[in-house]
Amino acid sequence: MSNANYSFINNLSQSEKNYNVLVLPQYILYLSTHFRFSSAFPTTQLVDIMSYEVPSLSPVRKNVSSYSLEASSIAVYNFHSLYSQDRFIIFTQPSYFQGDNVNYDNISNHVASITEIYSSGNWLEREVSELNGISFSGKKDLRNLMLQYGDASTPFKKAFPSIGLKEMFYDPIKDTIVQNPLSVQL
Repeated sequence: MSNANYSFINNLSQSEKNYNVLVLPQYILYLSTHFRFSSAFPTTQLVDIMSYEVPSLSPVRKNVSSYSLEASSIAVYNFHSLYSQDRFIIFTQPSYFQGDNVNYDNISNHVASITEIYSSGNWLEREVSELNGISFSGKKDLRNLMLQYGDASTPFKKAFPSIGLKEMFYDPIKDTIVQNPLSVQL
């Protein structure tokens, strides 16, 4: 993400009424308030909130050989204007940080909750929070939807690097699983 407050991503979809915007996480609440109450966007509704991970090979800490899992989530908000049939797809990276002096132990996946502005956001934020591990600050309804209460696991968040370092396969002659270093042929 750039250091700007927002960034417009070139419209690459088939429809000219889809707008993709990249926003820093601290501006999500302001932008959703603007969509709700601005006269330029009448009858805008929140359709969906989703999250996905971006594979990363950057090390988390200088002396640890694990991979970055904190800064890899992207949250996507889908707003739809019923009046003009425009779609606004908002992308944000909840754990986005700036600067070179970063304390990796304090990085967290926080985004401001928009349930006070859009009531449909309650269920969507609960789903994203439970399955992807993104927490929404200011959210009042913290109940689980699918997992048991007290379960802190995040099923959609990977706890391992997306890009493997070893190649594993089953050898039927030896009846074992063989591990080899990853060999990439270009």
